Amino acid sequence: MEKLYIKQKVFSLGEKFTVTDEQERPRYYVEGSFFKLPKQFSIVDDKQHEIARITKKTMTLLPKVFS
Repeated sequence: MEKLYIKQKVFSLGEKFTVTDEQERPRYYVEGSFFKLPKQFSIVDDKQHEIARITKKTMTLLPKVFS
């Protein structure tokens, strides 16, 4: 099983993250919506093909995400 890592900046205006492997090579890129509700994240590969979309449900007691 391959391990992947996400480094998220605490303070950033844009919602962009890089997913790296154990050798810190970029594998995927995550781009999130900034002003959109509910919040959505697109996961794209190195050729800019979207491979997944995640939606975070708002107004819940505990955070819930859907893919």
